[in-house]
Amino acid sequence: MNKGLRRCMAAVLGVMLPAAAWAGPYPDQPIRLIVPFGAGGVTDATARVFAEGLTRELGQPVVVENRGGAGGSIAAGAVAKSPADGYTLLVITNGMVAVNPLIYKKLPYDPKQDFTYVAMLANTPTVLAVGADSPYASLPEIIKAASIQADKIAFSTAGEGSDNYQVLELLQQATGVRMLHVPYKSGSESMTAVMSRNTDLTAVSAVTAVGFVEAKQIRPYAVTSSRRLANLPDIPTVKEVLGKDVEGGSLSGIAVPKGTPADVVARLNTAIAAVAKSPSVQDKIYARGSEPVDGSQAAFEQRVVAEQKKWAGILSRPAQ
Repeated sequence: MNKGLRRCMAAVLGVMLPAAAWAGPYPDQPIRLIVPFGAGGVTDATARVFAEGLTRELGQPVVVENRGGAGGSIAAGAVAKSPADGYTLLVITNGMVAVNPLIYKKLPYDPKQDFTYVAMLANTPTVLAVGADSPYASLPEIIKAASIQADKIAFSTAGEGSDNYQVLELLQQATGVRMLHVPYKSGSESMTAVMSRNTDLTAVSAVTAVGFVEAKQIRPYAVTSSRRLANLPDIPTVKEVLGKDVEGGSLSGIAVPKGTPADVVARLNTAIAAVAKSPSVQDKIYARGSEPVDGSQAAFEQRVVAEQKKWAGILSRPAQ
């Protein structure tokens, strides 16, 4: 084979072979993990523990970036437009995939088209709570106050679509009262608002609640789970207190832009599964109120569909 023919064949192969074939093994550079809410909430805390573990598993820094706002829509929109190369990951919640499409007329992302769902991380119920010096002694008492005068009671959240917004929406539907929604950019800001009496009520993740309850900075009313939590055994369920089912919280997982190579998705899924079994995650997440979840990609995809069907039946009011 003469030199000219070899050059010609090399050029042809260079066009035919995908770029990935020439790249080094994944990952070969730092990875960004985008958190759709401000620092301090359960989504951020979960992301940071997993980021530490993924850094070890993948051999590259996994750097957390907080991009709060619009119930996670700002972060989701940015990641949807990012290169599908496995170097931009998104912590995505059930609210972002199932609630946001029902409450916003326009979104900068499409949860059904723009992402590949890699693995779930944790499911975390919430605690309905008021500030330590709240005049409302119990959940029935604050519900009664809200029933007497519309919008008398203000509740704070990390924004529409966030886990605490979802829970308080469920509470209003279950009791038939309407309260005034005051959104913030993060769960920590929402907590500050209720502790300073700028708002009357909030829902805080079971993981975050423990320290505030022990320090007597908040007064817990009930947990939004089917049974009492092992780490907060003295707090009753909403059903115990009101006789009504109000179960909800934050389901978090990791997604990547649609089109990310299958081998990269598989590598991430394997790494996440390993981190989920680590002592750090067991101690800092699952032992503090979050629940382990099925880590398979198929389970995550099925859960996304189930959440979308669930909330389509709950939120029937017009988009804002």
